[in-house]
Amino acid sequence: MAKKHFLYNDLETSEIFMDSKNLPGFERERFEGRLEFPIPSGTIRYLGLLLLIIFSLFVYRLYDLQVIKSPILKARAEDNSLKIIPLWAERGRVLDRKGLVLADNDSAFRLVLDSGDLNYGEKEGDVEKLLADIEARTLLPSEKEKILESVKSKKDNVILADFSDWLTLEEVRKNFSGLPLRLESFSSRAYPIGEASAHLIGYLGKLKPEDAQSVNFFEINKLVGRSGVEEVYQNYLSGEVGTKLTEVDSMGETFSEIIQKPPEAGDDVYLSIDAGLQKRIYDDLKAVATDRGFKGGAAVVMDVNTGEVLSLASFPSFDATVLTKGGPKKEVEAILTSETRPLFNRAISGLYSSGSIIKPLYALAALEEKLITPEKEILSTGKLVLPNPFNPDAPSIFFDWKAHGYVDMRRAIAVSSNVYFFTIGGGFGDIKGLGVTKMREWLGKFGFGKKTDIDIFGEREGFVPSPEWKEETQKDDPIWRVGDTYNLAIGQGNFQTTPVQMAVFAASIANGGKILQPYVLKEVKKGDQMVYKAQTHVKSEVKVSDENLKVIQEGMNLATKIGTAQALAGINLEVGAKTGTAEIGSGKKSVNSWFIGYFPYDKPRIAMAVVLEGGNSSNTVGATAAMRQTIEWITIYRPDLLDTSQN
Repeated sequence: MAKKHFLYNDLETSEIFMDSKNLPGFERERFEGRLEFPIPSGTIRYLGLLLLIIFSLFVYRLYDLQVIKSPILKARAEDNSLKIIPLWAERGRVLDRKGLVLADNDSAFRLVLDSGDLNYGEKEGDVEKLLADIEARTLLPSEKEKILESVKSKKDNVILADFSDWLTLEEVRKNFSGLPLRLESFSSRAYPIGEASAHLIGYLGKLKPEDAQSVNFFEINKLVGRSGVEEVYQNYLSGEVGTKLTEVDSMGETFSEIIQKPPEAGDDVYLSIDAGLQKRIYDDLKAVATDRGFKGGAAVVMDVNTGEVLSLASFPSFDATVLTKGGPKKEVEAILTSETRPLFNRAISGLYSSGSIIKPLYALAALEEKLITPEKEILSTGKLVLPNPFNPDAPSIFFDWKAHGYVDMRRAIAVSSNVYFFTIGGGFGDIKGLGVTKMREWLGKFGFGKKTDIDIFGEREGFVPSPEWKEETQKDDPIWRVGDTYNLAIGQGNFQTTPVQMAVFAASIANGGKILQPYVLKEVKKGDQMVYKAQTHVKSEVKVSDENLKVIQEGMNLATKIGTAQALAGINLEVGAKTGTAEIGSGKKSVNSWFIGYFPYDKPRIAMAVVLEGGNSSNTVGATAAMRQTIEWITIYRPDLLDTSQN
């Protein structure tokens, strides 16, 4: 069959009418029966150009995010996506021997600026803008340099303020709307008896820079003990900080959180201190010092059988709450810059010439060394004249504070005869005297020149002079002379001691020669569970005869009847006591007034040492008057402290 070629054939009329007839059968919604035209080439070129522009924008944005802003976005993503928020542990309480609170927890709130969420710092001048922004919102940061560093590094969170009042915090928070802030609750501190216990209990403060490097980053803003019991027993009191893991979206909004580790509260610390006695003895110190013009004072009261410290007070003192909260700023500055040195703990760090309160020690030493008998009388005409073999017309004269006549050892202790102790210390006439070597030896036996190791930081060891020390340090007069020995024999010169050392010495006279280690921590409890319980520690024991020790005790008791401690006469309690007045300064116009003692005399339970510093030499009212009030208060309000059956 021949192949048909239609390209060049003419159409028949019937064929034309046939197509026209079928036209209505097309489905036009499917474009049937319509003619198709080709897309213009210009349209394709414009479309390609548009796609190229869009693609270029995507590439640029990708480069901007991945290269230009990569460090900023990486830091922000790491800081914002998952955050570890500290959950501050409730600090353990500090309580006295009967459970009365000396340091309690006080709910507080902290306004924290999260540096990692800041948009400041990406351009020059933005940090300064932030600080100006904060200042304009009525709360200027107190540590500007630290905030600058934290904001620039975007690593540390910055505490803008601490508050104990929720309503005040909310008002401040409103002023900071728009900044990445968060609230943290934590335990601040309250000290019920205030200044009376400040040196003993201490206060809280921020971590030191060197300490901050050894803790987890989320603990950087925790408060730690800065002095006293708060510092020494920080490990018991602090507890363990918990953590909360928070997840935030790109806008900084929290959408999930989980507690990783719950906080663990600190242990309760019970002290040997009696809160009532602590308050009373501080008030008595303050009253006498203020009324009589003393610059300060300190007192230590301890159990003669156990070493438990019943009271440890220092005046002037400070408000521990102000330092713990870090404000008001003026009050903090006043404490730090005061010429009275209120932060100085005079009870354990104050070094003072002992004056006559050291005389019982030399009396006991002279008896033990068999240099004199208790009944041997020495004449005091008001001075001891030491002949000068090189110039008979210029003898050395050492004055007594008054002419006592003939005195034996008991009376010499009671009236505090200087001539008597010049003689048994440095020798005179037919009495050889102890000499500086033996005096130093006996001072060492009773713990002088060494720390008592009381469990409070900052204790000083005192100082016992020697011929070697004088030769090395006193270039104008390097030779140890008999006058130096005489001065040492009455507690003058370069001999220095602390109130806590003198309290230990007084206790050793009362307990038969035991040198106890004083302590303030009685026990530690976690709930009802005992964590730690203190034990009595006898550091050493001075071997002396009971007969000789009895002479010293009788002399100290006689002092309250006819001697220098007659201010205690009339108290319904027998006391063994010794007073002292140490001259200070080149003009000797100022004195330190001392008192040491123990009671009840027959069955001792309490020993104490008190010093009032920098008073006028003409003042006749001193440490003994302050302690009379305290002793009377004990007999009336705290007779249980005198009960020896409790030991």
